Amino acid sequence: MLISAFAYSQNSGSSSMRADPILDKVSQKLSSLKKIRYTNIRELNYSSENYRNISNWSVYYDFQTNDTLTGFRYQIEDSVLKQVFNGTEKFDLNKKARTIQINDRPDKKSFSSISALYNSISTLKNVLPLLINDKTAIKAAADTTINNTPYILITVNIGKRRIQNSGRGFDVMTTKNNFIYKIIINRNSNLPAAVLQVNDLNNDFIQTSFANIETDAAALPELSWYYSTYTNDFKPAAEKAVPQLLSRGSSAPEWELQSYNKNEAVSLSDLKGKVILLDFWIKNCGPCIQSVPHLNELQHKFKDRDFKIISINSYDSREEVSWFCTKHNADYPVFLNGKPVAEKYGVSGFPAFFVIDKEGKIVYANTGYNASIQSELEQLIEHAL
Repeated sequence: MLISAFAYSQNSGSSSMRADPILDKVSQKLSSLKKIRYTNIRELNYSSENYRNISNWSVYYDFQTNDTLTGFRYQIEDSVLKQVFNGTEKFDLNKKARTIQINDRPDKKSFSSISALYNSISTLKNVLPLLINDKTAIKAAADTTINNTPYILITVNIGKRRIQNSGRGFDVMTTKNNFIYKIIINRNSNLPAAVLQVNDLNNDFIQTSFANIETDAAALPELSWYYSTYTNDFKPAAEKAVPQLLSRGSSAPEWELQSYNKNEAVSLSDLKGKVILLDFWIKNCGPCIQSVPHLNELQHKFKDRDFKIISINSYDSREEVSWFCTKHNADYPVFLNGKPVAEKYGVSGFPAFFVIDKEGKIVYANTGYNASIQSELEQLIEHAL
């Protein structure tokens, strides 16, 4: 059951309660577990970016292992995917495509992108001792009630750090906001019921809720841990070739795009004789947002010269693009339905930038955005003009 994210955030509690002893009880409880099964519900709610998503997984952890990569075996399953790590091999079963993808030599990075591990019970198992011993974190404890059930609310402000997926450390962040974690603990069992990750600048949050917890769950069939069990029903997934950006010196492919806010279409041939900066982006992309002020600067700096920014959204709706441009004050031409163009140019990540010279040749191609790209783009545009 998904807990309303802020139903408990304003409750006050006893000032005599201390966070560390409570966290220590939870830590001891989690450390004593040999196995656990539960339903994991995660809500991403970034109201500042007009984005919300809810995911739901069935999770099974077996902590009875000497594996040094994660400290546990797991089976994680939703309606589409079953993910298994048996302590040695890691494999994914796509239930719709009936394919299996096997990684027989996973490393620690292999687990960093698994959504069901984010702020999970395994994360808490590892990070609680660190939080207890962290003298810089600001911690508080309070009584709270959710759906007429008493809980304890632990609030931990760890500043400009974020708990790693594994829970074995913290990532230092460059954001303006501090990272605040609200841990909801069942008074009777000392087990966590939810983790709410918030910040002190806006109402964006990530909430992970743990329901239907079974600490005495039956062991899963031993054969279910081995990929060989599934090979009759699941065929190997074909490796997809990663698209490569068109190289410098190649001719820029033709395209025609529709403006998001004007009843007009523009093609590459319409801009012959101009230096063009192509900006491929999507709405839910931090570096894309970070690039907007610099693109505005380029638009202003070169507005009276033979230069044109063509900002191409790959697949967001007109309404979402309009929201993004208004929210982030994009002051340059933005166009819709750019996925076919992105494919022509070999774009697989965002943002991606191309500079096309007056002869229609690509003189710059890169994915990502950082401070070094700013100066490089300006110099290239100036030289091409």
